[in-house]
Amino acid sequence: MAQTGTAPAEWLLQLKGIEKHFGAVQALSGVDLDVPAGQVTALVGDNGAGKSVLVRTIAGIHEADGGEILWEGKQVRIRGPRDSAALGIEVVYQDLALCDNLDVVENMFLGRERLKSGLLDEDNMERAAASTLAGLNVRTVRSVRMAVASLSGGQRQSIAVAKAVMWNSKLVILDEPTAALGVAQTQQVLDLVRRLADQGLAVIMISHNLNDVFAVADRIAVLRLGKMAGAGPASAFDPQMVVDLMTTGRSDRQPPSSGGDATGQPLSSEQRTHAGRPEIKNDLGGALPLVATTQSFGDYLQSAWQKVRSGQSGILPVLLGVILIAIIFQSQNAQFLSAGNLVNLLVQASVFMLIGMGEVFVLLLGEIDLSLGFVAGIGGTVATLLVQPGVAWPWWGAIIAALAVASFLGFVQGSLITRLRLPSFVVTLAGYLGFEGIMIELLGQGGTIPISDNTINNLANGTLTPAVGWTLTTILIVIFAVFSAARYLQRKKSGLITPPAGLVTLKIIGAAVAGIAIVMICNVNRGVPAFPFNGMPWVIPIVFAVLLAWTFLLGRTQFGRYIYAIGGNAEAARRAGISLAWVRTAAFTLAAFTAGIGGIIYASRLRSMSTSFDGGTIVLYVVATAVIGGTSLFGGRGHPLHAVLGGIVVAAIVNGMALLGLPAAIQLMATALVLLASITIDVVVRRRGETAR
Repeated sequence: MAQTGTAPAEWLLQLKGIEKHFGAVQALSGVDLDVPAGQVTALVGDNGAGKSVLVRTIAGIHEADGGEILWEGKQVRIRGPRDSAALGIEVVYQDLALCDNLDVVENMFLGRERLKSGLLDEDNMERAAASTLAGLNVRTVRSVRMAVASLSGGQRQSIAVAKAVMWNSKLVILDEPTAALGVAQTQQVLDLVRRLADQGLAVIMISHNLNDVFAVADRIAVLRLGKMAGAGPASAFDPQMVVDLMTTGRSDRQPPSSGGDATGQPLSSEQRTHAGRPEIKNDLGGALPLVATTQSFGDYLQSAWQKVRSGQSGILPVLLGVILIAIIFQSQNAQFLSAGNLVNLLVQASVFMLIGMGEVFVLLLGEIDLSLGFVAGIGGTVATLLVQPGVAWPWWGAIIAALAVASFLGFVQGSLITRLRLPSFVVTLAGYLGFEGIMIELLGQGGTIPISDNTINNLANGTLTPAVGWTLTTILIVIFAVFSAARYLQRKKSGLITPPAGLVTLKIIGAAVAGIAIVMICNVNRGVPAFPFNGMPWVIPIVFAVLLAWTFLLGRTQFGRYIYAIGGNAEAARRAGISLAWVRTAAFTLAAFTAGIGGIIYASRLRSMSTSFDGGTIVLYVVATAVIGGTSLFGGRGHPLHAVLGGIVVAAIVNGMALLGLPAAIQLMATALVLLASITIDVVVRRRGETAR
């Protein structure tokens, strides 16, 4: 059956004699297809008919082996996805290619983020996303800041379509947009498909559901065994004809006398969309507008409680764990919460915190790095060797060199993992063994090398004066308060989603209380009357500086957004044009760099480096630190703060049991139980999310 019907004055897309084969398999054999703007063209066919191959050829995933492609009347060659995107072709695949761990705005702009002074312009993107959804009359998504994981199937399909049409697209290809959707959700999607065409876009919809096809299609094209069995206006077909063409390639049935209603009048687009279907209302009996106002405190608490009930409890479990540990150990030994022990605990935890923040980069990708313990050891060893009297490098030169060496080790491992596609577990396990050998070679058999440089020794052992501690903390609190208040007022003025004013105030008060408490504890005399000793250890501001830097990197830059996207859905990130290899390699490099900082702090604490350095135990504690703090082993969910909180938990267990005189075996078993509990929570959260969808 040839293409029938009167052609528009100008077709947007024309395929003429398209051929595609894979070896001896001929997937497409001389396919012709005309696609006009402002209409829905339904592409139907049985499994194996060639629909997906044809769509991928249009999208640039496959390059045609023969035939011509005309775009707006001019011959073009589509060699890859960039070529199709440049023409204005967007594809919404059946799997939607959305990252569940990102919110609506982050998904819609993935790979095409808007920047301001090199940083993510969240406000601009949020306004554009809300405007696009409103323009498509998508009113079932209550907030553009909702995580995609919390959306229903119909809402997710709407977001995927909106993502496709917001880039000045002219042709949108939808692959089974109503598959696995309920009646109400299907109606929402079909309404959206119809609106796309009514706004002047060309739409190609692949579907096995003929009811959906005849509800929205202006034209129908039937593929069978890689050949076009028939194509033309939807009014020239009925469902049985389409079935005949799909199964036998021909039909003896006559086209319907009219594509109209019972009176013989042609059906309008709106009538076709709702023909034979009841009007669907949402749960509230009407359209749901996008929410873009300030939440009340009660609404915020209710939303937070719903997240907790669904397993998305954030850092709440680890905070409760810290409180429980403190109560248990304090009840057994009154010295546990003493100022001297708390400061000592923070210093002990600093190494775990720093290396753990490095591990977070890798875990966010859904990978693991077992070598970071000995990467840290090599970093500390290089710094130690370079300040020896015979070499006499300045302390800052030794630190830079040590961090450069550690970063290079991470870069090499990341390159092997991403370029050769080797499992990270195997590569970093080899690094674990190899780097231990390198460290022993550098130090010499059974060697212990002291550090003679006072500055490096003071990184973990030096203290700030009480006045400097108060000044530094006050400045940080004021900066945080001003930034938080300005950010709140700016978003409220712009009409964007803002948290309750009371919550912003509580965060500022909480930060101030925490900062004041730390300074007061550190300024308590921890010495004896003859030798008073107080002040904030240098290592506390160092840990805070790394935490602030990595939080900023992950939260405000494209690189950070891409790490979360790859961990959430690597295939979606790839389709968005993100270089997975580059981002992954950079993440392993940053993890090793951070581990190098931790290794230098370790050497500073002991004022030496020795071959007795147990990098194996350290890396196990480090992984436990990140996971206990709340970072997921499955990727896509985590924060540098998790390593800091988890480091406190691990150090508190070790410190508290040491105060009680318990053996190391008990300490290890207790840490293992806490780790298992954390992983269990992680798995439960993941399963609940999958069940909810």
